[in-house]
Amino acid sequence: MIISGRNTRLPRSYQSGRLLRLVQGDLPGHQLEHGDEGASRFVPMEGGPTIEVTERVDKRFLGHIETARFEVRMPASGSGPARLRIGHRGRFKREGIVVEVVSGDDAAHLLADDLGSDVDFARATNPLDFTRFEVEWAEGQWIATVELMGASFVSLALPPMRSYVRLHADQRDSLIASLTALSSLITSRD
Repeated sequence: MIISGRNTRLPRSYQSGRLLRLVQGDLPGHQLEHGDEGASRFVPMEGGPTIEVTERVDKRFLGHIETARFEVRMPASGSGPARLRIGHRGRFKREGIVVEVVSGDDAAHLLADDLGSDVDFARATNPLDFTRFEVEWAEGQWIATVELMGASFVSLALPPMRSYVRLHADQRDSLIASLTALSSLITSRD
């Protein structure tokens, strides 16, 4: 869990579990497993990437927002520290995706070019309503992190309100397709 406004990372075991249970209802066909150090992951029953879920808490005046962070880890060989940011192209209508190298060497630029030109990845990612989509190389692996507009729990004190923003079927399918295409592209490069 990350509390915005401060650079404090709380241990994964700090998760309240409420958001995780709600996300579990939105991910049929996945088995929830709890690993070491409080890590929670959704393992697909019929193939696809294993998705780790953590929470990010954004504290606001008189309330807070809990956002699910979906992570997929992929093995990597021979790369250095790198971070890529994925976004939508087009101002009023989505016209594809753009992959920006935030930091990294030539290998990061090659991966960004491959992701930006991959038809399957672009087709899967274009309809996805994400607020953050990053791919980072760390500790000998690539880690993709996605935060969506859905899969969030909003709590307000005034007016008193609690609401879960569901991860609808089209967004779930797009998320899984994006992470599957990304994983396939990265593992085929090694």
